[in-house]
Amino acid sequence: MKVSIITEGYHNTGYGHITRCLSLYQAFEIRNIIPTFYVNGDEPSKEFLKDTNFQIINWLENQTELFHKVKDSDVIIVDSYKAEKEFYDHISMLTPSPVFLDDTLRINYPSGIILNGGINAEAMNYPKRDDLILALGTRFTPIRKEFWEVIDKPLRVEMQTVLIIFGGQDVQNLTPRIMKIFSRNFPNFKKKIIIGSGFTNQDQIYEAKDDSTELYYAPSAQELIKIMSDCDLAISAGGQTINELARLGIPTVAIAVADNQIPHLNGWLKEKFLLAELTYTQPNLEHRLLLVLNHLKKKSVRDAVSKIGRQRIDGGGARRIAQFLVEKTAGKNGYYFRNVIAKDASMIFNLSNDRLVRANSINQESIKWSDHLDWFTGKLMDDDCILLVAFTTSDKFIGQVRFEIKGYYAEVNISLDKDFRGKGYSKSLIFNASYKCFHLKPNVGHILAYIRPQNSFSIKAFSKAGYVPFQKEKINDEEYFVLKLKR
Repeated sequence: MKVSIITEGYHNTGYGHITRCLSLYQAFEIRNIIPTFYVNGDEPSKEFLKDTNFQIINWLENQTELFHKVKDSDVIIVDSYKAEKEFYDHISMLTPSPVFLDDTLRINYPSGIILNGGINAEAMNYPKRDDLILALGTRFTPIRKEFWEVIDKPLRVEMQTVLIIFGGQDVQNLTPRIMKIFSRNFPNFKKKIIIGSGFTNQDQIYEAKDDSTELYYAPSAQELIKIMSDCDLAISAGGQTINELARLGIPTVAIAVADNQIPHLNGWLKEKFLLAELTYTQPNLEHRLLLVLNHLKKKSVRDAVSKIGRQRIDGGGARRIAQFLVEKTAGKNGYYFRNVIAKDASMIFNLSNDRLVRANSINQESIKWSDHLDWFTGKLMDDDCILLVAFTTSDKFIGQVRFEIKGYYAEVNISLDKDFRGKGYSKSLIFNASYKCFHLKPNVGHILAYIRPQNSFSIKAFSKAGYVPFQKEKINDEEYFVLKLKR
């Protein structure tokens, strides 16, 4: 299963698209399906992409190159405010499962899946079309995996600590302004300040800092959870961070720093997680902010707000989307393929040493772990080997199909886990894997299967998959049937 994620992130526009796409990446990654990120981004954006499979590419200006990279994808996810409709039209034709993240009904999307995990998404006027699948509302809110499973923490009776967090760049320079407001009006409050990797206003933040201020520089998601959980209140911009704060049940005052954040904040206002509509352009922002803060002094108010946030964001959105896309890719077959990865070594070793697998192999001796590891490591780096593993939609291992490319032809090998033998999987796996081989290797004109004459089960399965008798061949003084599938 090949998954491609296309998004953008710059210090002057923010990194919210990257962080929410990261959650989708992680939802596939925990299933050992490793997507590829294609990010139109700057140097600081790489900080969010650590430990992922990513490429920095200006895909807006190099669309032909991007389309070539993603053309074989089972799933393509696009999260952009910049891509034009023609770009989405082309993506829709490249994959059976195009996913378009949208916040504002930005364009008339082509056939595909529209994902909007915003609090107000279900109230938006998305078109009802047979060629569109809508995944709307907080059941599908994508947040990073560190926020998936969290512990509900009781709120303090009195507010003591405030978190000031304006994303990766603080485009409207609000952090020092809010710091000064708290220093003037709540001098005893401890202030925890998040400085994003794209901040350009650090001099002003240092100037506004007092003895009650703690600064944190681009914390990891796990570090951020600890910081958030130690706070009684958060002052935040209106982007992706709101969803993470709601997940933790942190009472929040949000300030819209861009017009496209206003509908999102209005949705949270309607749900009563937010108590006031605030924007950075309001001339009386400090006064309005103080009114909200005085209201939040009541623990009963904060308890109610905290409960609403936790109820609406349960942390499962990214995994629900991944599960839906896995099921869609599997279709009526009930399984999906993915490329083998390094951590599959033990799984393949156990299958290869299965008694029946060894009995039907050319080499029937048990395999030593050290020999297997050398072989497996070599296959991972071998461009002339296609090693596919098949799983049910609940990630139960079905078996493996391997193709050894020999120039103009390939040799195929298949083994099934003992729990899936005799259940009708062989024919389908052989047929679909062979199609993938032909698709991935255009120079391969035919595929050969070498089968022991007594293995009637395999002969029948390959025959049902379209393979026909080709010849008999002796290997190690034993005769094998050779079946052939032409392109």
